[in-house]
Amino acid sequence: MSVCWTGPQLSRFPVPRRRRHPRHSLSSLFFSIPCSSNSRDKLIGQVQQLTTPPMETLNERQFDRLEHDFITALHILHYHRVLDAYGHLSVRNPLMRDTFIMSRSMAPALVSSADDLITLTIDGAKPTDTSNQNQLFSERFIHSEIYRQYPSVNAIVHSHCQAVLPFTINRVRLRPCIHLAGFLRPEGCPVFDTRNHEGMRLGPAHSENPPDDGSGSSGLLVKDEFLGRKLAYKFIDTKTTVVLMRGHGFTTVASNLQNVVFQAIYTAQNAAVQKEAIIMQNAAMAVVGTFPTGADPGIHFLSKAEATAASEMCEDTVRRPWALWQREVEVSPLYQNSA
Repeated sequence: MSVCWTGPQLSRFPVPRRRRHPRHSLSSLFFSIPCSSNSRDKLIGQVQQLTTPPMETLNERQFDRLEHDFITALHILHYHRVLDAYGHLSVRNPLMRDTFIMSRSMAPALVSSADDLITLTIDGAKPTDTSNQNQLFSERFIHSEIYRQYPSVNAIVHSHCQAVLPFTINRVRLRPCIHLAGFLRPEGCPVFDTRNHEGMRLGPAHSENPPDDGSGSSGLLVKDEFLGRKLAYKFIDTKTTVVLMRGHGFTTVASNLQNVVFQAIYTAQNAAVQKEAIIMQNAAMAVVGTFPTGADPGIHFLSKAEATAASEMCEDTVRRPWALWQREVEVSPLYQNSA
């Protein structure tokens, strides 16, 4: 059974292994507190109650399973063309919630072992092991700033999926038109545009119209905390699970690993279906000139009520597609997972 969690249910959190995901000793954190040994022990105990689940639920096997599922998720996202050589997945460290786990900067489908995974701090997106300093994704700040602002988010996918890209560069909004994409905003996914923020670094004169000479440009990438924070603001509405990024791709957030994979895959499928519907509609208009009397010329998107009901249904059944996707990659020659 795969390990997943929703929100702060600490009793389900697995323990990381020290050699790859070190954690600080609570005793060492309070060693210098000027109080009696009894008071210090009591204080440490109170903090442990807040941050640590019962010891019988904490074992290396559970964390191994999380690492295994994480690597499998990367292969699933590649298999479904959500990720290619680029893009990335992260998961919040379920015990040390001020850190998160990503792979090294490498093609997702080539990640094959726990040694390919890195733990980073949410504050500054820095590796906890400084020897990994040169193996980091430049856009890790997408993940760190979202985790910083939203404690309920435990998993994130950032994708450059081709099916979604057209909706990032025109006025056609990506909206839920299939029931498996009920998690999308019914009124349309918001779009993040780096042009709206890069000028802020150059002063008030450039805040609205940044220069076209490339100075201060990030190349559409979210490569620092400033842009990561601005992107994270787009998720301020709890109904927003997907944010598009102009000329770049999309980012989706969820409460657990399985759900975020589900959302990433069906965001791409919804985009493909909506594009085909638009093409069919335009083709019909070109041939007939107009729609028959009484016909609805619009595309039938999900209403808010339909989207909510569909989203709840999918959350209850996410294990079904996960089991299929897992088996699909297990028989793929590219799949290696020793975690």
